[in-house]
Amino acid sequence: MENHAIHFQYTVFHNLSELSPDDQQLIDDAIKACSKAYAPYSNFKVGAAIRTGDKQIIVGSNQENGAFPIGQCAERVALYNMIHTVGRQPIETMAIVVDNIHQKYPASPCGSCRQILCEYRKFQETPMRLLLTLANGGDVYEIHDVPDILPFAFDGSFLGF
Repeated sequence: MENHAIHFQYTVFHNLSELSPDDQQLIDDAIKACSKAYAPYSNFKVGAAIRTGDKQIIVGSNQENGAFPIGQCAERVALYNMIHTVGRQPIETMAIVVDNIHQKYPASPCGSCRQILCEYRKFQETPMRLLLTLANGGDVYEIHDVPDILPFAFDGSFLGF
């Protein structure tokens, strides 16, 4: 028997001013995207903003539906919006912002979004950063690369691709 451990590092910024102007703007775009969220059941509004490798900004927000679970998370809405509008571009950074008064800490992507982001990350073959924060301010968590938050991700290699 062998025991193994998986560790990853992330960075916590305690003030937006510690971030680059481009990252500050990306978070601001994600905050604005929260205003277009449709979350009448959970009141858990999420906005996501993607900065592509060529510096385009694409946004999305979560869209709930009374017929659970067919709603869409902000991360997937932003990703699909990007693919539809500008094609499959490398994602440099995605900011994910939660607008909910009860939330005390930044929220990370759900399991489905982690899987989809890992698949896209494998396609692009370059690191994909995540910036997680709250719409009302607070700490910003920087995840240096998406696979860090989903070790042992399922991918096409399991299917023989």
